Amino acid sequence: MRIRLTMAILCLALVPLTTNVLAQQRPNILLIMAEDMSARVGAFGDDVAVTPNLDRLASTSIRYPNTFTTAGVCAPSRAAHILAVHQMSVGAQHMRTRSFKESAYRSVPPAHIKAYPELLRRQGYYTFTSSKLDYQFSNTSAGSGPFSIWDYEGAQPTWQGRAEGQPFFGFVTLTQSHERQMFPNVVVANNATGTRSQVVNPNEVLVPPYYPDHPAIRRDIAQHYNNIFSMDQTVGKLLRQLEDDGLADNTIIIWTTDHGDGLPRAKREIYDSGIKVPLIVHWPASLKPAGVSPNSIDKKLISFVDIGPSVLTVAGIQVPDYMHGSAQLVPNASPERDYIYAAKDRLDGFNFRERAVRDGQFKYINNLLPDKPGATHISYRDQLATMQALWQHQAAGKLNAAQRFWFEPRPAEELYDIVVDPHEINNLADSAEQAATLTRMRSALTDWRGAIADYSKTAELQMAKDFWPDGEQPVTQAPRISINTAGTAIIVPSAANDSVGYRVNGGPWRLYSKPLSLPKNAILEAKSVRYGWAESQSTRASHSLGD
Repeated sequence: MRIRLTMAILCLALVPLTTNVLAQQRPNILLIMAEDMSARVGAFGDDVAVTPNLDRLASTSIRYPNTFTTAGVCAPSRAAHILAVHQMSVGAQHMRTRSFKESAYRSVPPAHIKAYPELLRRQGYYTFTSSKLDYQFSNTSAGSGPFSIWDYEGAQPTWQGRAEGQPFFGFVTLTQSHERQMFPNVVVANNATGTRSQVVNPNEVLVPPYYPDHPAIRRDIAQHYNNIFSMDQTVGKLLRQLEDDGLADNTIIIWTTDHGDGLPRAKREIYDSGIKVPLIVHWPASLKPAGVSPNSIDKKLISFVDIGPSVLTVAGIQVPDYMHGSAQLVPNASPERDYIYAAKDRLDGFNFRERAVRDGQFKYINNLLPDKPGATHISYRDQLATMQALWQHQAAGKLNAAQRFWFEPRPAEELYDIVVDPHEINNLADSAEQAATLTRMRSALTDWRGAIADYSKTAELQMAKDFWPDGEQPVTQAPRISINTAGTAIIVPSAANDSVGYRVNGGPWRLYSKPLSLPKNAILEAKSVRYGWAESQSTRASHSLGD
């Protein structure tokens, strides 16, 4: 304990130096997030993967092989990432909020909780993102979430819309590796249009032990690799664009994925196949912290809730107390984690409630709704040839014990030694030899669950009604504008924590953070939004009219 405390003090002592230097340089930050893939990257030791651009990036970067999402499926994972809090603490745990049939709702986080890109924008960063949002307090696509988070969101995300000298934070989602890209009809379409190269053949892939070795399964895994190759090509284009625009020397690059492989018994699950993801951080030479070595591996535990605090720290912005993560991606900024945590809740029409804790060797899963199979007929997933083959083998009694486990009623507790059993097929929860480990991991999970809110303790219907009474989306109240004779404008939100936007003379909407100085006869418009609610109507005022 004394050693750990000493290291924590040393880390905290180094933080001001690191953050002050970075803040003075106001670095650009580009987050690239692929969809639905585990560490199928050459630089992470996968000899089958063809990922030349990621391998090249990794050769000058830090690789984090022990990175974990907070859920095995996109919307809950993305909600946790963007807010830097675990999804169940803000009612974003179910897949998805919009698919709940009993009452319409979206997550409504506590009013003071903001997406970390909004905090960057508030401090002068230009923020942009691609078309996919999927935050649970938004819908999936651009334009469906709070206006306050991004300066630009849409199909052509770029740093080129910012003011001269303005730093940027960009979040680009790459969709080529998504589960859907393995659906037979999509594969046919992609091959017909020449958007996929066949760089990996089915006979080259390794079949994990929870699958039977079947041609359809091999084809899907090979197609997944081919889709990843396509994603890698897009990474290369983004990196070349940074170079061409003269921004590579002042841009920190983070590349990762939103959860594990888009294959059955991986995506949607909280086994490592569903939550363990690759992560790369590239520090340009001008921004590289002391002691950082290119082409290095850092094996410490990283949670997705650590990304936001890391980005804020790099930008010199104080990390809010409500965030569950810490700046693990900034060297010497925070004490290392002992554990990461994950959760699985409703998937479409199937109710689950699972919580997991993992350290460097063991994973413990608590099934709070036990005696239910993990495999269910989710219509979207059932389009995969792999899933169809698994159902056929299960019905014919052709699955072995490891392959059957996912289809059988699940026990209340699961414990795995990841070092010995990386595929998590040998449950040690009843092992006398691991009784002490079980007790320790169970205690760690209990402590974590006691430390954060969990909306799954409330029935989803009640939660939906609490968020959106009578199934109707609440509307944020409009802010009030006050302009004095000198042209200083103050915008006051109706509720203290509403996010406020403004524009002058019909120009672009900007995030309000401090009083404005208006030219004579300028027309000022303002509007407010609370996450999960509809934005307010706009309020108008002019300098010439005052209040």
